[in-house]
Amino acid sequence: MTQRPTNGVPASRWRPRIVARPLPPRSDGTPRIAPGVYLLDRAASPQFGRTPIVVRVVRELDRPTYHGWTWIDCYQLDQHGDAVDKRQLFVMPEGVKPVDVPHVPYAARRRGNGVR
Repeated sequence: MTQRPTNGVPASRWRPRIVARPLPPRSDGTPRIAPGVYLLDRAASPQFGRTPIVVRVVRELDRPTYHGWTWIDCYQLDQHGDAVDKRQLFVMPEGVKPVDVPHVPYAARRRGNGVR
């Protein structure tokens, strides 16, 4: 029997990050959006022309849309990668860009030298 240190964390708590994998396109040829973190800018929708946002896609919604467009259920992320708002957005899958948001520990988010 192996002895674990008292502060050991079970391996089940550390899961690898899920990387967005391309899904097969719809019958009309429009690509699907896999769950993951994406940058939405003007290429994804004109509403993000001035201010692009980063979102974590939960799922693609099954709603009838125009050819080349889709609805997504997602969370808008802040600069630390934390969800700040839940949204349903109408986007062009070809303009959605996958990104990697590094985890920032809460202690490192403080301003200044950390003394309050």
